[in-house]
Amino acid sequence: MTRARSVLVLILVLGLFVPTNVQAGDDSSSDKETSFWDNYKDPEDGKFDILGPRKTQSGFLPVIIPFNEPAVGIGAVGGLAYFHPQDAAGKDNSPSAPPSISFGGGLYADNGTWAVAGGHMGIWDEGDIRYLGGLAYASVNVDFYGIGRDSDTNNNPIPYHIEGGGTVQQIQFRLWDSAFFAGTKYIFAGTNGTFDTDAELDDEGYSNNAGLSLFSSYDTRDNVFTPNAGTRAIASVARFSPRIGGDFTYGRLDLLWNQYLSLGGSFVFGLRMEYRNAGHGAPVYALPWVRLRGIPAFRYLGYHVALTEFEPRWKIDDRWSLLAFLGAGRAAVNFDRLKDAEKAYNYGGGFRYLIARKLGLAMGLDVARGPEETVGYLTIGSAW
Repeated sequence: MTRARSVLVLILVLGLFVPTNVQAGDDSSSDKETSFWDNYKDPEDGKFDILGPRKTQSGFLPVIIPFNEPAVGIGAVGGLAYFHPQDAAGKDNSPSAPPSISFGGGLYADNGTWAVAGGHMGIWDEGDIRYLGGLAYASVNVDFYGIGRDSDTNNNPIPYHIEGGGTVQQIQFRLWDSAFFAGTKYIFAGTNGTFDTDAELDDEGYSNNAGLSLFSSYDTRDNVFTPNAGTRAIASVARFSPRIGGDFTYGRLDLLWNQYLSLGGSFVFGLRMEYRNAGHGAPVYALPWVRLRGIPAFRYLGYHVALTEFEPRWKIDDRWSLLAFLGAGRAAVNFDRLKDAEKAYNYGGGFRYLIARKLGLAMGLDVARGPEETVGYLTIGSAW
């Protein structure tokens, strides 16, 4: 799960037991009797909405999200998010600025994996300055299948336990009053990894990993949570080195492109393409893997990873929509072996309900089939 995706997961609102604070001037009044569910009825269409009749999008919202990740099993994310009063709309030719969000919480999975995290996503100066910072500590149990298709562990995975904490500090700035941004990110993690095997492996023991990246992005999505149109493209180059606090020396390149096309108002076509590369000095836990629904995290691991996914979505009405998806990815040790590497595919379908109209936030269920199993996901916003 990406860091941005983790933020989106933590801000999903299932605050059914926290009454909405209706401000003066709303349709509700002190002499008008209201039921519990009136707090969660959108006055525009009368349908269920977690923001209900409130005029402001700010406030505290609890988070309770079950998940099913095949790498760690069934679990739940819980915590609290605070939506700060939203800044002014974005600059010309760009979507409105997203709200600033402070969040904190944790997760637990039935294979013993757990994590706690907290941070802040700050949006300032009408969206021209955007900050993301957080701290996390985790204890993770996964299976290690080897790196690329040449490993003997592909059919005999080794249990792998990694525990530690770290921080991410990222800031980006808008360029030329446009949809282009440029920024920098610092990553630090101190971890202890253990393989459940009699063999001695290089990535066991305590280590620090620290990297500094420069990145540029282009973002014209009409909404950051559930886009219906626009482009999101990111190019990032990072250097990990002992000079900035780590024990490893290597480079990393990440190229991402998400495209959303609105076709005839009722249909949205999504396309996702990614290429990620980590240098051969990278530790196992820092390598990229094929990130597709229905495929366990860490399953298809490599120094070079490429993937593509398509997602058409049909809007039944203003609230409900159906979607399908189809994707494939490869992971390899060397770039020239990528085209011959084992293909990891996924396909499936799901639905969405616009649960927060003012935020443009939808949630729903996806059922995905990967090479080994079928998995159901409670999905918040876009799966990308």
